[in-house]
Amino acid sequence: MPTPLAYLLRPKTTKDIIGQTHLLAKDGLVERMIKNDFTSSLIFYGPSGTGKTSFAIALCNDLKIEFDTFNASFEKKEKLTSILNKALSSKRFVLIIDEIHRLNKDKQDILLSYMENGNIILYSTTTENPYFVINPALRSRANILELKRVDPFESFEYIKKLINSNKLNILLDDESLKYICEINNGDIRSLINNLEILINLYAEEKLTLDLITSIFMNAKNPSTAAGDDFHDLKSAFHKSIRGSDVDASLHYFSRLISIGDIETLMRRMVVMAYEDIGLANPSLPPRVYTACEAFRTLGMPEGIIPLGLVVIEMALSQKSNSAVNATHQAFEDVQKGMVYDIPDYLKDAHYKSAVKLNRGVGYKYPHNYKNAYVEQQYLPNKIKNMKYYIAKQDANYEKRVWEIYKTFTNKTD
Repeated sequence: MPTPLAYLLRPKTTKDIIGQTHLLAKDGLVERMIKNDFTSSLIFYGPSGTGKTSFAIALCNDLKIEFDTFNASFEKKEKLTSILNKALSSKRFVLIIDEIHRLNKDKQDILLSYMENGNIILYSTTTENPYFVINPALRSRANILELKRVDPFESFEYIKKLINSNKLNILLDDESLKYICEINNGDIRSLINNLEILINLYAEEKLTLDLITSIFMNAKNPSTAAGDDFHDLKSAFHKSIRGSDVDASLHYFSRLISIGDIETLMRRMVVMAYEDIGLANPSLPPRVYTACEAFRTLGMPEGIIPLGLVVIEMALSQKSNSAVNATHQAFEDVQKGMVYDIPDYLKDAHYKSAVKLNRGVGYKYPHNYKNAYVEQQYLPNKIKNMKYYIAKQDANYEKRVWEIYKTFTNKTD
């Protein structure tokens, strides 16, 4: 069976790594480690296909340190135990654990004693946020190196260099190569896999852009519903709508739609409508909910139309978070124990002997007064002056409602 191209092109040294210039900067941490022949435990964190394992292996090669790899996704505990035993007889040993987020807490704990005793240096790779998935004790003993998606220009330069040096036997013009680099969205593994298809199926054939686009019609979506990128996209989408940038809102909305977890997206949209728009445009949250129901009826691709409509409307709408702030503050106070006795005149008086307990005595029925309003204390005595709701004065609807409220209550603040 032929050796995969991705394996053949795996960097032997950190000098061969594509991109990651922020980590390979002159006099940066990695260069200093190599120069001083020293390394600590490291966590290589970043999206799939950015070369985390390749970086770890290349660094071991530069440091001339013995190493072995263990993939937490599918390899068994026996292999991990065998590697740890081998490390005991080595002066300096790096254990590279791929996808350490797949390693359960008990197995992560096993590694601690080996690290504490200096038996191993741990290089781990993960696509998940290390602060969520890696044992804090392990994480505190390692430096985090965050890898970024490789820029298409860097990918282009790298592949162009391989073609010019005859390391890749492929007849590919610059325009076609740029297209291939762009559609892989910084995933080097995916880029090399695509090139491998072309090398094996179109050897000695001049490849045109028309042919390339017919083979690779859609760009690779680098995001999944399981990774950090999904949460980052939701965050960017939410913040773009909150910031009233309609174009950015539609961009992130489209990326989230393409992932396919529409229910999570719609849940976030409903939350956003109530949280960030609220009293500035109170008819909008129910419309967002209705659009989500329309999507469930229509499905894809038609369902994107009502969702896109309300995304645009949310982005263009005035914003107010006064309601959510007031609600959260009141709920937080109750959670803290601020639960005091209700004034007697507000307590239930719908039974014959209520008056004997002074229940309801002195209550002023608002509908008996002008504008159905009468000044009366409703909060418990200990927090009678508490103010939770503060009206936003720059949201037209909320300002109008507040002005009406002040008119019939004769309030001035």
